[in-house]
Parts: sequence; C-alpha cells; structure tokens
Amino acid sequence: MMSVQTAHASRRSATDDPVPLGPDSLTWQHFGTWRYHLMLPQAFVMQVAHPVIDAGVGEHSVYRTDPWGRARRSTELLWPVVYARPEEATRKGRQLRELHREIKGVDKHGQRYFALDPEAYGWVHGTGYDASIRLLELFDVSPTRAQRTRMFLEWRQMGRMLGIRDEDLPETEHDYWQYFERMITERLELGDVAQDLLDERHYLQTPKPPGSRMPDAVWRLVTSGAGRLLRHNLLGTLPPLFRERFDIPWTDRDERRFRIWRRTVRSTHRLLPPSLRYIPLAREALRDVRRHPDAYLWNTTDTLHPEGA
Repeated sequence: MMSVQTAHASRRSATDDPVPLGPDSLTWQHFGTWRYHLMLPQAFVMQVAHPVIDAGVGEHSVYRTDPWGRARRSTELLWPVVYARPEEATRKGRQLRELHREIKGVDKHGQRYFALDPEAYGWVHGTGYDASIRLLELFDVSPTRAQRTRMFLEWRQMGRMLGIRDEDLPETEHDYWQYFERMITERLELGDVAQDLLDERHYLQTPKPPGSRMPDAVWRLVTSGAGRLLRHNLLGTLPPLFRERFDIPWTDRDERRFRIWRRTVRSTHRLLPPSLRYIPLAREALRDVRRHPDAYLWNTTDTLHPEGA
C-alpha cells in the first residue's frame, strides 16, 4: 500500500515544496539500518565513476585522509533528510543542495565541473534506488512488486527533497533501469578516485578513528582482517553490469564466499534486538515519533513497531 505522504507527494506539482518522507514509509524502515551501510561503499564507487563527481571528490573530499570524519558528516547531512521532523527534514534537504553549490573547479583535462550539474547530481541520488532494492535482495527478502513500486515513488520523493527536478528523475521504474544501464555502459569511467577505492590496499590503509588509543600494531591487525572483508563486500555488492563493464574480477569462489557473508548478515540482523538494528540518529527519530506523534505531519503506522527502537 502506498504511504500517506507518498500519495500526497505524487499529487503535488513541481512548483510545490517537497513533501518529506514519513515514518510509514519503507525508506524509514530500511535507510537507517546498519546493514544499509553495507551498500554505501559500492554506491560511492559508482557515484565517483561519473567524471564530474570524480573531479569534485578528488579535489574537495577528504575520503582518504579523514574517512571517519567524512562518514560522520555525511550521516549528519543526509540521514536527517529522512529521519527528522518535517521542517527540519526540508531544511536539511535544502542545506545539502546548497553545500554542493560550492563544489566546482577545473578537472585534470581542463574542463570546468560543477557538482550541481543535473546529470551528475541526479546520478548521486540515482544510485540510491538500486542500492535499496539490492539491499533487500542480497541481505533480506526480495521486495514484492507492490513494495518496489512504493520504494520507487519514495525514491522520487526523496529526490525532490534534495532539489532534483522531476524532469531529471526517471518517471517509471522501467525508465529507471534503462537509465541506470545507460549510465553504466555509456557515461561512467574508472577515474582516479574510483580506482583508488577499488584498490585492494584502500581499506588496509584506513587511519585509526580520531582519539583511538589502539596501538598501531593492533590496528594493522584489525584492518588486515576487516579490510579484506569490507573489500569483498564492496566487490560483491557492486552491480554485475558494473563489474563486467570495467573487468573487475569476480570468481565462482568469490561468489560462494559472498553467499556465506550474505547469510551471516541476514542471521545477525534477525538476532539483533530491534533497537540495535538502526544507527543512533535513526533510532532517536523513531523514539521521537512515538513520544511526539503530533510533531509529525505523517501517520505513524504499526510498521514502526517491529523495527522500532
């Protein structure tokens, strides 16, 4: 069933203010879970494979020198566009777009780039629907046709929250998959940043979290094990078409190991208490809905309670 807010949003014109996603949305159920973060590295690789994003991240981002700070800032900026009261969610969406307005320059080929280039900015959001669908296919249960429709409409609604025009968003799910395939086969390329992220040494070189007192030797042991696992997760969650397009090795043995990893994630998620399935920011928003339902313009439905905090 379509959520109250998504149905409302679908009837609004492009000139209206965007409608935030509500607690009855599927996005609220999945976007703030820890396991959604397993899909983020592959989404980042596909995003920076766009030449404009590669140039902007290469010049302006600290993904290599301060990955922990970058992750924290990303969470503080993007996740409240979903997990916040309506006025705050709308404000955060506008703030995020305005921050991208300052990201511009000249790439290594002498071409000017701008982070709000409609194709590039739209592609960053464009990777999100694929990630949401494959999160469930890989680490849960494949969504039904009705759920896919609902998730697609919510993805478009989220795009409006980020300031993306309707004409820059695929109109139907069928249009989306044609767009997604065309971007991979015709527009993306493995630039410097994407190659760096795919390098087997990338995770092994992750610096310690700020303030960590862990001895360097222990940290090297941690990154040696966790780094290999994270890289395997990255390669396994990449769309097969992307791996094929750029000749990224993936063997039958890799696939068998990845299936074991998927089963492990599924089992762990089910065993976790509901309150521990979400990142703190999302968990607090779910509490806020129950404590102050009148502060939200959305209907709080029973779908919150099985996964609530």
